[in-house]
Amino acid sequence: MPTLRQMEIVTDVDKLNVDLQATLMKYRTIKQWAYIVHDKDDTRAHYHIYLNFGASSVDTALVASWFQIPESFINKVKGRKTDMLLYLTHGNDSQKNKHQYSPKEVIANFDFETEITNASIIGDFQNFSYAEMLQYANTLPVSEKVKTLTQLEKLYRLECHCQALNPHRDIQVMFISGKAGTGKTYYAKKLLESMKYDYCISSSSNDIFQDYKGQRAIILDDLRDNDIEFAELLKMIDNNTQSSVYSRFQNKVFVGKMIVITSSVPIKFWYRDMVYNRREDLVQLYRRISSCVIVTETEVRLYEGLSEDGSPLGLPTVYENEIPKLKREQKQKFDFKSAFDTLFGVTDVRSDEDLE
Repeated sequence: MPTLRQMEIVTDVDKLNVDLQATLMKYRTIKQWAYIVHDKDDTRAHYHIYLNFGASSVDTALVASWFQIPESFINKVKGRKTDMLLYLTHGNDSQKNKHQYSPKEVIANFDFETEITNASIIGDFQNFSYAEMLQYANTLPVSEKVKTLTQLEKLYRLECHCQALNPHRDIQVMFISGKAGTGKTYYAKKLLESMKYDYCISSSSNDIFQDYKGQRAIILDDLRDNDIEFAELLKMIDNNTQSSVYSRFQNKVFVGKMIVITSSVPIKFWYRDMVYNRREDLVQLYRRISSCVIVTETEVRLYEGLSEDGSPLGLPTVYENEIPKLKREQKQKFDFKSAFDTLFGVTDVRSDEDLE
C-alpha cells in the first residue's frame, strides 16, 4: 500500500459508481485535481483522473476506498506533473498519433490550460527565451526543479550549437549616447519592454556577456571603446553572420534579436587610433548600427543610422525627454532622520566644526 503525493486513476466510465465531482470536492486532502473522459480512442470510454496532495502523501488504498474502485486502478505518476497533465489531452510527443483532446474537455479545480501552456515552454526556443524557461522552471515543485533545469541546460546548449552553425542572422543594433543622467538606460529598457523583449543589462566591462541567459535582447550599458576590442565588437554586432562572443569561462552565442549600446561617448569618437590606419573597418562598424539615438537633457533625437564618418545620418525625429518630469515626480526620499530619532529617542544636532 504505497503512499503518494500525486497519482492517476484510470477506470472505465461504467465502473465508477460514485459522483466523481462530489468525491473530488469532498476531501480537502486533494489539493489539485483534473479529469477527462477518453471516449474517442480505440478502447472503451474511460476516465483519466489526476490527483495532487501537495506536500502530503496519501495511501493508495485509502484513495481507492474514496472512489470505490480496486487499488490496481491507481497508478504512480511517472515523470513530471506537467507530463501527466499533457497526457490528459494526448499532448505529449509520444501521444501525437492518438486522438488529440481539447484542453477545454478537461475539468479541473485549477487553470489547466495555463498549466499545459507553461509546460510546453521548455525547449520552445521559437517562442520563448532561455531566461523565460528558467523563470518557468523556478515555479515548478522542488521535486521537479533539478530535473527540469538539467534538461533545459542541455537543450539550451544544443540550441546554441545549432545557432552557431547557422551562418545567417538578423539582429538590430541601437546606439544611444548622451551625458550621464539624461536617461540613456531608461529609454533602452523602455524600448525593449514596449517590444515585449526580455533583456539583460551588462554589468562588467571585463566580461560583458557574463549575465546573458539567452534573452531576446541585451543592453551593453555605459560601454566604452576601451571595454571591448574592436574586432570583438565588430563580430558581436554583425547583423548577418552568427558567431560566438567572448565570455570569461565559456564563449556564448547571442541568440537574441536586439543589442542596445549606451555610452556617454558618441561612437564617432571610438577607436580614434584607427581613424587614419583602418578607416574601412570603422565604416563597417558604423554600417552595423541600425539606429542612433542622442539623448540631451530636454530631447531624445532618433536617427535612422550613421554616416560613413560615424555622424548621425539625416534629420532626426525629435521627442521630448521625460526624465526631467519624472525626477520632479519622484517619491519623497525616506526620512532617515525621523527613523533615527525614533530609534535613539534623542536628537543632538552639531555643526561640522563641533565634530572636528
